[in-house]
Parts: sequence; C-alpha cells; structure tokens
Amino acid sequence: MQMGYVIFNGKLIPENEAKLSITDLALVRGYGIFDFFKTVDGIPVFLEDNLDRFYQSAELMDLPVNYSRDELKAQIKSLMEANMIPDSGIKILLTGGYSNDGYSIGEPNLIISQQVLKRNLVLESKGLKLLPFLYHRPFSLVKSIDYVMGIQALKAAKSQEADDVVYIQNGLISECPRANFFLISQDGKLLTAGEDVLQGITRKKIIELAKTIMVVEVRNISIEDIASASEAFISSTTKNITSVTALLGYKEFSPAAGPLTKRLQELLQELVYGH
Repeated sequence: MQMGYVIFNGKLIPENEAKLSITDLALVRGYGIFDFFKTVDGIPVFLEDNLDRFYQSAELMDLPVNYSRDELKAQIKSLMEANMIPDSGIKILLTGGYSNDGYSIGEPNLIISQQVLKRNLVLESKGLKLLPFLYHRPFSLVKSIDYVMGIQALKAAKSQEADDVVYIQNGLISECPRANFFLISQDGKLLTAGEDVLQGITRKKIIELAKTIMVVEVRNISIEDIASASEAFISSTTKNITSVTALLGYKEFSPAAGPLTKRLQELLQELVYGH
C-alpha cells in the first residue's frame, strides 16, 4: 500500500513522519477541533463553508489558527496534488497544543490528512434505524474531536439492532453523533433542529435546496412532531441524505425513502455530484 502524505504544521510530509508529543492536549484531555469535507473528481466540495466553520470552532475553543484562509487552501491543494486521490475525505485537525501542566492551552498543532472516501449507495437507498438516546451535546456549535458519548452510545444502538442513535433531551430531538436530523411533516414541511446543534454543511445546503420546493421550519423538534411525521432522514458529508426507517420505540417509517426525501436526494445529488 502506497504511503500517503499529510500537512503537518504547514509542511507536506509522509504520513508516517507526522508525530505528536504525548503532552498535546488532544491526547491528554481530548481537546481540539476539526473539520471534514470531501472531494469529488478532484474538486473540494463546499470548501469555503467548511473553512468558515473551522475558523468559528477554533475561535469558540480559544485555539489560534496560525494560517490564513488562503494559506490553508494552498496547503490543501498541495496535499491533493501529492496524494492524487480524486474521491476523498479531507480532515483539518487543530489540537490543543503541547501543555506543560496538562491543562493549559498550548501552541496548537495543525494536521491536514486525506483518505479514500467511497460513497455508500446501499446505505443511502435502504436507510437506517435510529435509537433515541438521552443526551445533549455540549458546545454544539463546535466540531470537537470529543466523541466519547457518541462512541459509547453506538454500543447501545447495536445492542438493540439500530444503526446509530439520535440525541433526545427534555422531550426534544436534536442530532445524531455524526449527522443532522430532519423530519418531513404530514403536510409536507421540512423540520430540523435550530441553533443548538452542529451547523452541518450538508444540512445548510439541504435547507437552501428545500426552500425551493417546500416550507422549511428550523426549530425545536418534539416527540409530538415525530409521531405525526411522514418521513425522516439524516444528513452528513459522508452519508449525504440517508432515510430513517425507524426511531425505535417511537415511530416506524416506510422501509424506503419517501417521495419528498427522494426529491431532496435528487437535488443534493445534482449539487454535489453534478448529475
């Protein structure tokens, strides 16, 4: 297997040469942020939106980014030219930095990596089952490297033959650990949780597309909304739009994507893949 390259603090190096000290807060405390986007046929998808969110996450976590937007874009271009992976996922990771006391923020390390990303068309077509899980993600506007609860919750989901969880707190549905959540009401409105969730880039594009064909309500989603919904789906960079076939204990949906979900899938397909 050919060794790939990464960008480590501004320098293009073989990935096996990228090393972090054990004093980095990303390792010691799980403190850091990242962003993730994909390339399709060698073209970054929604890069500007992802950079907006990356810089916002860094600011909210008091992590300085020592590179301008243009410098990051140049580094990403250099990485893509070195790795030559046309269909890929690219992660921009900013750590908490090396800390003498294991608690204070140090000088962040920035790592940009790239991996092959294959689209899961089977999952997108067949849908998935979600287990409602009692939790609300703190610092929800930050794309943090802390996935402790999501990883633990996945064990609970698998134990009940679900594919993943969706977080619920005080009777309100928010988001999945790695995806945003949507409902379509009986009267054809698109519903999704408001500001207190990660502002997914695919979510943003879906809302923009949906407004051309239907009413969109960005607000709290309650248990009552689930009971009366006709369709549900999740969205993310890797999953695009994937229908939800069941919320265990609450609602069974159609085993195939509903008509409005399919229409949104078509619109997103055209936007992202050009066909």
